[in-house]
Amino acid sequence: MIKFSKMFGPYHCWSCKEKDIITQDRLDALEEIVNSLRRNVRVLGHGWVFRGEGVANQGVVNEIVTAIESGCPRAVRSLLDAGWRLEAAQALYIFLTRLEQPLIPTSIQSLVLDNNNRNVPPEVVASDVLGLIREELSLRHRTLIALILNLLDCSIKLSPADELRGHTLPVSMLPQFFNIENHHFMEEWRRILIIFVELIRQASTALTVSRSHSENLR
Repeated sequence: MIKFSKMFGPYHCWSCKEKDIITQDRLDALEEIVNSLRRNVRVLGHGWVFRGEGVANQGVVNEIVTAIESGCPRAVRSLLDAGWRLEAAQALYIFLTRLEQPLIPTSIQSLVLDNNNRNVPPEVVASDVLGLIREELSLRHRTLIALILNLLDCSIKLSPADELRGHTLPVSMLPQFFNIENHHFMEEWRRILIIFVELIRQASTALTVSRSHSENLR
């Protein structure tokens, strides 16, 4: 049985048996991109991640998106080796926007979006959310979440203290993780954002995943 923080009411994970959010081949392609971007973050600078509009070669962006959707990590790797990292960052964002569901299942999102938890410390909410992700989601699903959160963490840490990039980036990524509605932005967005930033900070240790070939379901 899932153990929640005592501060929370009874929540249930109804979506744990849903179809996996991503195939192994697509995950491998995304991992190529994330690993390359993290290795080159100091060369590219803090403003590149998910922000290639107007700068990136859109033809190459589309080619990388196609390679991801086709589950071709080798093709993605070749394009990265050719130096198309900015394009890969935008392609990654496009792929995430095309998923049929947010990265975090609706039932787990309720811990963040329910305003009844407004008095619970953000770090406690984030810890409980990560605990559910770790316990309830498939290996591929939680690996995908870990990859994206760790990439966000890497970018935010390199954001200059006198710029807003470290704060605007999480805001722009909220819809990829949560079912954000208008009333959330009007009334709850600051609280939700603080929890999301805490999720990003804690993920590097809370969602450490070791993928074994025996668990790779193709």
